[in-house]
Amino acid sequence: MSSWPACLALALVAPLHAGEHERAPANAERVEAVATQVPLILESPACEHEKLGAIEITIGEKVSEITQDTNVPTVDYGRAMDKLAAAAQQRGANAVVLRMHQGVYFTRSGKQSRKPVYVKLRGAAIHLSPEALAQCSLTPLSVAELEARSRDGKPQNVSSRTAFEDETAK
Repeated sequence: MSSWPACLALALVAPLHAGEHERAPANAERVEAVATQVPLILESPACEHEKLGAIEITIGEKVSEITQDTNVPTVDYGRAMDKLAAAAQQRGANAVVLRMHQGVYFTRSGKQSRKPVYVKLRGAAIHLSPEALAQCSLTPLSVAELEARSRDGKPQNVSSRTAFEDETAK
């Protein structure tokens, strides 16, 4: 019986681009009806908006190759998206343009975790006036779409040092 070293699979660490799938756009009523939910979008809207700065969140554990736990806790993309939306809302934003997404999966004995053990999302918080929202349709990114992007990305087998190098450089 061969023994595989534990490693991390890094899924999709890249800027996000416009969605490939057609979706019904959110209109001003949709955004206002869910006032506590800030939509995550893939492109800056063409209508006038105020830029409120970059926001970044992380959830999950930074596991390493020496982790002995056979059941490393996984995280949910929906929770990560909610956390990013909440951070944007605290800044006064009513939308977030998602700029980067990183999902880290844990692999032991050749078996990859079904969900990520660590997620990092980075975006630009923006605010659109009610008039701009009425003129401009926003196409929110769904949890299923973000998960699909993660699965569609080519996983990279990397060490924990490489997976979290942005974190350690700070």
